[in-house]
Amino acid sequence: MLNSGRQGHTKIAGVAIFVLLILWLYKLNAGNYLLPTRESTLRPGQENAEVADPEATLKIEEAVETVEAVATSTSIPDAVESPVTPSKKPTGGKKHEKTVIMGKTYKEDATWVKEKLPDWRPIIYAVDSRTDKDYLHVLVNKGKESMPYLTYLIDFYDDLSDVNVFIHAHENGYPRAWHNDPQSADYSAVKMLELLRLDNIREKGYVNLRCNPNPGCPADLHPQKESFDKGRIEIGWRKLWAHIHGNNLYPESVGVACCAQFAVTRERIHEQPKEYYEKLMDWLLTTDEEDAGRVFEYFWHMIFGMPAVHCGSNYRNCVCEVYDCTAGAEKRRSLNSLLMKRIV
Repeated sequence: MLNSGRQGHTKIAGVAIFVLLILWLYKLNAGNYLLPTRESTLRPGQENAEVADPEATLKIEEAVETVEAVATSTSIPDAVESPVTPSKKPTGGKKHEKTVIMGKTYKEDATWVKEKLPDWRPIIYAVDSRTDKDYLHVLVNKGKESMPYLTYLIDFYDDLSDVNVFIHAHENGYPRAWHNDPQSADYSAVKMLELLRLDNIREKGYVNLRCNPNPGCPADLHPQKESFDKGRIEIGWRKLWAHIHGNNLYPESVGVACCAQFAVTRERIHEQPKEYYEKLMDWLLTTDEEDAGRVFEYFWHMIFGMPAVHCGSNYRNCVCEVYDCTAGAEKRRSLNSLLMKRIV
């Protein structure tokens, strides 16, 4: 019985093999080998579709993921405390000879820059309005002009002009623009920039736009003192120094003509890495100093490589170094009238 069962199974297996062989031969004749070719794995309707290279598909997927990640990381949140600077990033390309940088409040009119200085690239920050579409924006309105100044140095670090001029938004008028040199009848910022000697800036790397030494010179701060009256700038100044340098080796005296208006070349700015300016911004964002802008006012010249006491000895010489004393009669008149005055 066992042998007869085994023989029966053998016959059945033989018949099955024979049937499969017949089917295989039929498919062979029809051109279909019953093998899993590329065409047999396509869904209906895909027979004529091009199949993308797997490596190329992977690269595309990776690129999409990268773009999505960048878009997410650079989105600008509404909160003022956003860690991303909500300002227009430079796109590179065209190199600019000169840029004027300033911050403005919603009460100040800065349209004069584009209207009266058409050959300057204007970089203007609305410091107290995040909805003003005509201007760039800062993280938070803090530290007066130091916030827009640092924002520019960080965001435009790779797109700086040959000459970068940092000024206030006051076009003219006394007393609001009293710090403008040369002090013409209307204290005009336009005249100040028109007379500015770019060759002198390129030669020196950094130039304070104010020659009048009062206030600020010869030495307004004395950081090495053991104690200070409440409200003295030295208190915050020493904190900024320690944050940047990591020590308390303060200079004996600090002096510079006010009032945080200056010009710097691209090369001088690039003497420090971008991270250096980000570190300055970090201090500004986190400090509890009530007048951080005044602290920076006595720090800018040192940031750009000048000695702690940076005061000229001759007012007339300074004016003619910083501004064009050989300009036409109309422009020169304001300089001559100023030089005839007694400097207080």
